[in-house]
Parts: sequence; structure tokens; C-alpha cells
Amino acid sequence: MKQLKIIYEDEDILVCHKPSGMATEGARAYNIDLISAARNYLKRSIKNKAAKVPYIATVHRLDQPVEGVVVLAKNKKAATEISAQIKKRTTDKYYYALCYGNILEDKGHLSDYLVRKEDSLAAVISDKERDSFCNDSYITEDGEIIRTIGGEPKKAELDFQVVARNEATTLLRIKLLTGRFHQIRVQLSHYGYPILGEVKYGTEESVNYSNENGIKNICLVSYKFALKHPTTKKRMEFEIIPDNDQIKKLLGESK
Repeated sequence: MKQLKIIYEDEDILVCHKPSGMATEGARAYNIDLISAARNYLKRSIKNKAAKVPYIATVHRLDQPVEGVVVLAKNKKAATEISAQIKKRTTDKYYYALCYGNILEDKGHLSDYLVRKEDSLAAVISDKERDSFCNDSYITEDGEIIRTIGGEPKKAELDFQVVARNEATTLLRIKLLTGRFHQIRVQLSHYGYPILGEVKYGTEESVNYSNENGIKNICLVSYKFALKHPTTKKRMEFEIIPDNDQIKKLLGESK
């Protein structure tokens, strides 16, 4: 069983390093999720075993396959304050993504409109497709009607910078500017650079490369999260060294 790592704790927040494969919450039977693991950790620190179950709440999430920093709130006031920061986009979230293909630009900006389809996958849609959007559906360039969930198409933006390259792959450092469903995964795939270890948005070539190189976990890590502390208002940054072997190796080689 993968273990949760505690990065930081005080009276208001609990900051964790979520391993790849652990759901943030709502895990299926026989699997522990982040919230349950954090609650168990807090229970162990309580001397009075008859005390009520400690409060713990998510204020942001990571997809189950994605490793990274997750900030949890230990009281309702902290949850409200941090959620407001996220809504106002005053928090900062950084990722490493190891992509299939050689990205020529050293840095860049991606801006697209995304929808969430009925099959629970996200998709980038063109301006023409967005103009056709009506009643939770749109018409593709090929004339197919696609049903969606979650309302109107939403703008998705990120900045990227190349950290390392080789003949087959590119390691990116990403600053996430919006927090859309599967955003990084679908945007990079849309531009022809799917993330290694990716199944849902991978191409035949990227999946074959991942299999041939023994890459089983998605090579996407939320390595840094910055926010204003809900009580002290002090700016805080939490950063991890990825467990992902492929990313960790390239980071070492780039220094």
C-alpha cells in the first residue's frame, strides 16, 4: 500500500505528498484515499481516543494517477479562506510533465476551451465547435454530435518551460493558470505531446513507448503549491521531490 507523506502541519492546514494511484477521496472498497489516510493520521495524534473524528477537508484535488502536493484544511474557516483564494486564482500551482515528442519551443503559453464529455473525458474544442455549443452538446468539425456535462466550454490556460529534452521526450515545468478537469493531460495531448504513462489521452505511439520503457505511472507531478496562510496571511510555498523515476532522473541530469 502506498503511504501518505506529511510535508507540513499546523492548527489550520495539513500539507501532504499524495502518491500516484491514490484517490483524493471516494476511493473504492479496499483502497484508502487521501482524506481517509489524513484522518487516520490525525486520529493517531489524539490522546483522547473518545474524541470526535477530526475535521479534514479538501480545497483542491489531484487526479488519482497524479502524484503531488495537496493542501487539506483542518477547520471550516481555513477551508473557506483557501477555497476563496483558489477561486480568485491567487494560489500558484506548478507541475512537471514528461511528454512524448520533442517540443521545439523553450517556453510557451497554451490557451484553449475545454468541455467534459459524457464519457468522462475532456476535449479541446475549436472556435467553430464552440459556436455550435447548445444544450450541453456541440457539433464536431466532422459533423458528429457530442454530448457534454458540466455546462459551457471553459477556458483553460497554462504556461510551460522546457527543463530537459532527449530524442523522444521533453520534460516541462508548467504553471497552471486555470484548474480545469484533466486540463494538462488533454491540452498537451491535443498539441501532439501526450504525457508518458498516460492511457486516457495517450496516442498509440506514446503508449507503446511507455510500455517499451516500463513506464506504468503517468509522468505528471504537482511538485509545488503556493498560497497565503488562512490565519497568518503569510505567503507559503510547499515543494516536493517527485517519486516518479523518469522525472527524477531527468531533473538530476538537468542540473
